[in-house]
Amino acid sequence: MPKSDEELYALLKAQLSPAELGHGVVYTLTTPLAKGITLEFPQRTLCTPWDALLAFVDREPLANWGHSSRYILMNRETGTVESVEARLPPFRREDPLRWRVFYQAPGVPDTALALPKLPT
Repeated sequence: MPKSDEELYALLKAQLSPAELGHGVVYTLTTPLAKGITLEFPQRTLCTPWDALLAFVDREPLANWGHSSRYILMNRETGTVESVEARLPPFRREDPLRWRVFYQAPGVPDTALALPKLPT
């Protein structure tokens, strides 16, 4: 049985390290990804092995790019997680993917976000 969005987001937050929770920003795609999709990001290609929720974790949102970050693919059915290290963000103007801020550490100002917050 597929996990609810609420369950998936709770599982996603549980995947974050203490450092990511304390200093990071997490972005998620606003729509799920279907199994078999290949995504091309700067210096990283991701393939979805199952229907997935995709998140991007910026571990150092106050720094310029070329720093530690990661992608998290989460199976929408089982909650299985695949984590892929990265150094560059996925955000590009011409990209049709729509991201939103999922988690923002308490000390991270809105001005450090790579994207504006979507209305809730």
